[in-house]
Amino acid sequence: MPKPFQYKKGSLIYAQGEGADKVFVLKNGKVSLVYEDIETREDARDQVQPGEFFGVKSALGRFPREENAIATAESVVMAFSIPEFETLALSNTRIVLKMLKVFSTQMRRIHTQISNLMASNNIDPDEGLYALGERYLKLKRYPHAKHVFSRYLTYFPTGAKADLATKNLQVVEIALAMAVDEKPPAKKAPGKAPAADVSAAKDRGIDMDFSSFARFAREYQPNEIIFSEYEPGDTFYLIQSGRVKLIKNAGEYERTLDILLPSETFGEMAILENSPRTASAIALDEVKVLEFTSQNFEILLLGNPIIAFKLLRIFSKRIYDSKRRFMILTLPDSHAKIADVFLMLDETQTNIDKSEDSREFQTTVEDIAHWAGMSVNQARETMNQFAIQNRLEITANRIIVRNINDFSRFVNSRRNQV
Repeated sequence: MPKPFQYKKGSLIYAQGEGADKVFVLKNGKVSLVYEDIETREDARDQVQPGEFFGVKSALGRFPREENAIATAESVVMAFSIPEFETLALSNTRIVLKMLKVFSTQMRRIHTQISNLMASNNIDPDEGLYALGERYLKLKRYPHAKHVFSRYLTYFPTGAKADLATKNLQVVEIALAMAVDEKPPAKKAPGKAPAADVSAAKDRGIDMDFSSFARFAREYQPNEIIFSEYEPGDTFYLIQSGRVKLIKNAGEYERTLDILLPSETFGEMAILENSPRTASAIALDEVKVLEFTSQNFEILLLGNPIIAFKLLRIFSKRIYDSKRRFMILTLPDSHAKIADVFLMLDETQTNIDKSEDSREFQTTVEDIAHWAGMSVNQARETMNQFAIQNRLEITANRIIVRNINDFSRFVNSRRNQV
């Protein structure tokens, strides 16, 4: 059962940087959340109203507290363990939906700040989508090129590249027709919805009885694009069977962001933010999904509280990731940015011995470059300099930081100079 706690005026409920294992709700009194604005670096303050939850993101995302929670009057606060909060949320999905909307607004604001910070790297969706099609055409990935050019003409029929997209689409279709191994897709029996593969979902403890949503079922073949980066986001997906790979194109290489399994969701950010896709989704196997729009998205969540709560966990982590990336990008030089990426990764590692100064990370130079907002070559050069100083050890699939506290002091020093 959640426990009530009384706090006198001026009492600290929790401090920034502490571990987070509780969610709180203000029963009566006044509580302020005091934190440093990531853009202005000035103190900011949010007032918690009676009946409102706080400390949710850090508890569900399993990262340190981002603010100081202070009672500004005599207050009574209810403290929930994470399982207790989950039980409450699953019995009242409206609470979760309200939080999702608040979290979505926060993410939109942070993404805008990041976009402004990296204005020179911004790409208009129509330009980005056309460039992606050209890249696939150059690589002779004709099915992918066909998808992208077709989507370009659907979404940007009067775009600056519409004529070129039409010509390239014709080239792609000729290439596909001439391919000796091209076979027509097998015809599917009309009107028969695919059955859900629930075995993996049951292993994860998720009830996958979506028989009432059969009309939203879709199927994709191996290597088929479900949606591509830069497309307008107007659909959200829940995997019934098969695996889906999320990728992001960055210059000459393609980075795998994640591989999703049955019962997992993707595409939800674009629906809530009404923004272009930031990654592409490709079927790795024969994939069956349920496809939802913004119109029936809330209906899905209200009828399936486990999905709503799972999204709350995902959003908590994404807000943290976005804030940390902004903080990294504001550092003055590449060395500080790289060092802070490792501090960020260390903050989210919960199953390691942190009594020692050394840290081992299962990551790549490409991943570090992405977080630091720099080219792979620049990141590699900076990390090699750290290696020469014996502060890093780099192997094919892991990177060892000799002294994480040394990196912490170094980054704090650089940040104070900004």
